[in-house]
Amino acid sequence: MENSELTRQSKQQKLIDELIDQRLSINPNFFDAELITALHQELVNLMEEDQLRAAHIGKEQQRSHIRAIRGDAIHWINGDTEAQRRFLTEMRQLQEALNQQLFLGLTELEVHFAHYPAGMGYQKHLDSFQNNNLRRITIVVYLNPDWQEDDGGELEIYNGDEVIATVLPLAGTLVCFVSEEFPHQVAITKRERFSIAGWFRVRDTAGLPAG
Repeated sequence: MENSELTRQSKQQKLIDELIDQRLSINPNFFDAELITALHQELVNLMEEDQLRAAHIGKEQQRSHIRAIRGDAIHWINGDTEAQRRFLTEMRQLQEALNQQLFLGLTELEVHFAHYPAGMGYQKHLDSFQNNNLRRITIVVYLNPDWQEDDGGELEIYNGDEVIATVLPLAGTLVCFVSEEFPHQVAITKRERFSIAGWFRVRDTAGLPAG
């Protein structure tokens, strides 16, 4: 087996072990730098071409857009480019490994680019909606080169009212956690902040006829 494949499997196993032990995993340099650079450039291009749309809060039937609560603009990732396809392939491999070891029954990945202008953040929230916990594992991937502590924009992860992890949005870092267990927020950023956010989901079987 090639060294790159061994490295990928090693990183995946560390992530899974931490999800088992802590329900949360923070992984610097999880992705190849070339891929992260390509994804970062795609997001910059989308921003410059006015292809990003203001993000909403709430479930689909109750969506609202309040910049004071959530200040990012997004673009859904569907595999339209080579970099997106490479990224989605890596995420499918991770999904398969999660299902094999944790028996989560993950069937879908919804994922988008996110751009926060300077002065924006995302207030404390939970990714799993009440009475709708289809989102099982949250993923966040950072695309920002040379990020410094005084640039702000940290991901703050809570256990109740206590911050248990603070993550700088450094390029190549992958954060994973159980969606329904960890409230989190994006601190106000002092410079443009680029990332990918998404969720491994299970299929919604509501309304399907019984077998």
